[in-house]
Amino acid sequence: MVNKAALSVLGVIVLVSMGVGVLIGMQIGGGGAGTTGMSTPTPGEGTAQGPGDGESNPRAQTTIPGGEIETVQPPEEEQTIPARRFERREINTEIKRLINQRRTNRDLSDLITDGQVTDKLDTMARNHSVAMADEGRVSHAIDGIFSKERYKRAGLYSSCQFNSNPGTYVVNADGNQLEVIGHVVAGRTHDGEFLATEKEVARAIVDAWFSGITRNRLLYENANQIGIGVEVTQSGDVYVTGNLC
Repeated sequence: MVNKAALSVLGVIVLVSMGVGVLIGMQIGGGGAGTTGMSTPTPGEGTAQGPGDGESNPRAQTTIPGGEIETVQPPEEEQTIPARRFERREINTEIKRLINQRRTNRDLSDLITDGQVTDKLDTMARNHSVAMADEGRVSHAIDGIFSKERYKRAGLYSSCQFNSNPGTYVVNADGNQLEVIGHVVAGRTHDGEFLATEKEVARAIVDAWFSGITRNRLLYENANQIGIGVEVTQSGDVYVTGNLC
């Protein structure tokens, strides 16, 4: 009986020792009650990154409102249109139309734009526009020859005379009274203006004529006909002459 009792006591001691060891192991391993079983996060894991995290040089980038990265576009190449695409005859026709439109708006009669005399005026005007283009300047006198001499050479000096609007004096080719001249640039930007079509070129010329003192020459009440000469250079310079009769 004594031996059995001693063995029972010894067994209990062994079981208790084993239980205590298990509890100590759980505490040391972190698996005991009151622990979450999650490891402590290290910097950069599962946390918001601060400025510069994951970027080599974040301050060098530019953003616009909304967070998008701004893209800098390279400057566009200047638009140009070859001078050969501008038809001088179309410019000629449009200039005549616009002048008569301005006269109609002022209750003046239209100027005749075709016929034998007008053909002579067109030729005389064209020759002078070519001469201006060759010289690269706008002037009534090229090589010392003025408008009056050109009318005489064309046989138009005597026939192209008429009374002024009030009828107080005679208007003739003296003093360039029957001539208007102008210059614009087509197909490329010039003085902040880009003229892309024949109509735009014609309108620019007529606008310039009617904004200066030459307006009065185009509004002669007793004028009957007009000739226009246009020359377009390879660089897009457009020289224009208008001759009245």
